[in-house]
Amino acid sequence: MFNKLSSTAKGFIIVNCVVSVLLFGFVSLFFSYRHEKEVIQKKNSVVAVQKKVAEKKLPSDDDHEEIEGMIRRTLGDDAEKFAVYIFRPGKDLTPIIFQNRPMRPASMIKMFVLAKAMQDIKEEKYSLDDELTVTPENVVGGAGSIAGLGYYAKVPVRVLLEHMIKESDNTATNILIDKVGGLESLNNYLEQKNYFDTNFQHKMMLAYRGTTNLSSVKDLGNLFVKIYNHQCVDDFHDKLMIEYLLKQEDTDCLPSALLFWKIAHKTGEVDMTYHDGGICYGEKADFIIVMMNDNYTDRYSTLEKMQAIAKNIAYRVERERWR
Repeated sequence: MFNKLSSTAKGFIIVNCVVSVLLFGFVSLFFSYRHEKEVIQKKNSVVAVQKKVAEKKLPSDDDHEEIEGMIRRTLGDDAEKFAVYIFRPGKDLTPIIFQNRPMRPASMIKMFVLAKAMQDIKEEKYSLDDELTVTPENVVGGAGSIAGLGYYAKVPVRVLLEHMIKESDNTATNILIDKVGGLESLNNYLEQKNYFDTNFQHKMMLAYRGTTNLSSVKDLGNLFVKIYNHQCVDDFHDKLMIEYLLKQEDTDCLPSALLFWKIAHKTGEVDMTYHDGGICYGEKADFIIVMMNDNYTDRYSTLEKMQAIAKNIAYRVERERWR
């Protein structure tokens, strides 16, 4: 039949066949190239991710010995009087703990009153808006303005909590200690939460026959880490605690050393003793630090040494950029 066609028709058929073959070949080549390109892109993407993971520094304690040496050199002859806790989220597997031991915590112990109260509030034992009475037996001197409200004034729990941290208000603390169930209730809470170095023996400014409250950089540091990770109570209440800590009015140590950092912290000061500790928020990474001392030589040199340690850690945090 093909032989009966004219030469023009034959030519047309042959051209169509050639064009069809060429077109099919081109389409096959195009999709083959496209598929190969996609495979290469996916492979390159996987390699890039693997490279990024390989370059990312995993948490380790590789510089802990070096940092402990720095702390000892900075403190010099007074080193035995100090204890230090440092934890860098994303960098450290475990905290750096220098000479941990139970010490007089002064107002740092108020952190545990704050944590216990927030736990009670979460469990709906009472609310932030409940009003408590300023009773005569809880009114004491020292820091704070709540005592100035007068006997039998009514103050909301949220105000007492804020003043306890912001002003380190002793009267507010004593009222809250009653609200959380007293010293025994606080000590039960401490045991349940594994704060084994911390113990309440008396209310603020009401020590009896030489009794003393105790805590440690380890217990306080671990509490700050939990608050930082929103694992102390829950997201809402931990954020509220951080909000109070950011309002701390004593700025002699950490805020004076780290001028461009946000510091959520609590201080404590009593005879020949100064403490500071909390969460330091930087642009590139954060860290938790607690520094305590007992029977310091003089306040000025003590603050200088504590600030030098904080600055050193801040420099390392900014340099490493592990977050």
